[in-house]
Amino acid sequence: MAENESPESGVVEEKPKKKGKRAAAAQEHDHDHDHDHDHDHGHDHDHDHDHDHHHDEDEDEFTFVEEPVFDVDYKGECAYEVKVTIPAANKKKQADEMYEELKHDAEVPGFRRGRAPRQILERRFAKVVRSEVDGKLVGASFRKLIKDKDLKPIALPDIDGLDDKAERKEEDPLVFTLKFEVAPRVELGKYRGIKVERPVVTVKDTDIEEALEEFRGRYSTFETLAEGVAASGDQVVIDFTGTVDGEQFPGGSASSYPYILGTKRFFSEFEDVLLGCSAGDELTTEVKLPEDSPNSDLRGKTAQFAITVKEVKRRSLPELNAEFAKKVGADSIEALRERLAKQLQDGSRETSERIARGRALDAVIEKSTYEIPKSLIASVAQNYVEEEVRRLVRMRVPIEQIEQRMDEVKKQADESAIDEIKRTVTLNEIGEAEGIEVTDEDFESEAAQIAMQTGVQTDLVSRYISEETDRRSMYESRIFRAKAMNAVMEHAKITDKEVPSDEIEEAQSK
Repeated sequence: MAENESPESGVVEEKPKKKGKRAAAAQEHDHDHDHDHDHDHGHDHDHDHDHDHHHDEDEDEFTFVEEPVFDVDYKGECAYEVKVTIPAANKKKQADEMYEELKHDAEVPGFRRGRAPRQILERRFAKVVRSEVDGKLVGASFRKLIKDKDLKPIALPDIDGLDDKAERKEEDPLVFTLKFEVAPRVELGKYRGIKVERPVVTVKDTDIEEALEEFRGRYSTFETLAEGVAASGDQVVIDFTGTVDGEQFPGGSASSYPYILGTKRFFSEFEDVLLGCSAGDELTTEVKLPEDSPNSDLRGKTAQFAITVKEVKRRSLPELNAEFAKKVGADSIEALRERLAKQLQDGSRETSERIARGRALDAVIEKSTYEIPKSLIASVAQNYVEEEVRRLVRMRVPIEQIEQRMDEVKKQADESAIDEIKRTVTLNEIGEAEGIEVTDEDFESEAAQIAMQTGVQTDLVSRYISEETDRRSMYESRIFRAKAMNAVMEHAKITDKEVPSDEIEEAQSK
């Protein structure tokens, strides 16, 4: 289970989107990657108001002459099939009202407006009236169903059984089947008093000195060696050509490539042959290509590389003196050390807290049970698939290799989608249980935090996140879930455990 509270796939906001008689759940991404509360799946509180199927007042106030009968068949995994029987009296009432409207409004040749007989109107408009009556009764029955049964559909329903209009008699009831899915459901386990181990790393003097050297290295330059040989840390500018069975292969050649020895970004055989080289050297080496190479034709094969060393450069570091400190915005080198120490300490605390929050949410999820609609899993998983494909394309992995990986990619996408949905609905349910509300002060705090991170004025950020309803809903959902997670942590039994820095890095990457 991931240590973060929500994977970096992006925000998922469920919105009805018409597709024939089906309204499919569409996804929108918010790639701010806040791991506490990235995604919303339209759970019961529905802070995005995306799953409320709004209708005008006339539809909401619809009154049946005789109540429809609902035969509810729950299929599991949030899927429903409901046989609806609407007594014929409702059809008659709606048809009478429509013909009365038509009588006053329709222009019928040979009759003054409002004087055309009903039978004439029926001959001209029967098909249209029947369709309108069916539509109105179907919509009204669906609204009544979800209200009476307290259901939260994530999309408009599929409708079966309305295609036999010609066979229906006026005295027959209107019978059809609604098929739809509802929002994910969670039966929360214990979420108060969760035991959490929080990994803690103490920042040591050696860490500060390493950070200072790393910071100093950002301002270093590489200067060409007039003489001497390449050592670890030096930069070698090389041309190289790789062949397998005498043929060059994609990604196996480069010109004037700057490579820093010791970074191990290339094969170890490259490092071995380049150490001790000089400008002008012509070198060769053999490399066994990895078994997991993106190109399946190259996996496990031996490649021959011809390398020409064009330059050898050595890093020149700036002196740690008052001049350098002033250049980087510090009063002195000691002040720079203190600044770096604070950054390390703040970063360590943030990482520890993020891991602890992830573990706490994992513990709640483990104690809870879920029902998740298949269509929602498919929609969220598809976003993961598309993102992974884009990543592989950026890495210049051949299309045929991407296609070969698709089964693995889709499997991982399904697992990530389920995990993401569970995290979202869990936090939404906790927020409801805790009676959490999002206030104007919360929005102001969120805007201030974003402003601090981006350097944009707070009032501009506040205006941005509030100027559009959908955008405000997205941030409202995010804040809601963050406050829910805070409630879990406030009641958690947290134990700090000192760990090495590499262990916390490993925990963060899970």
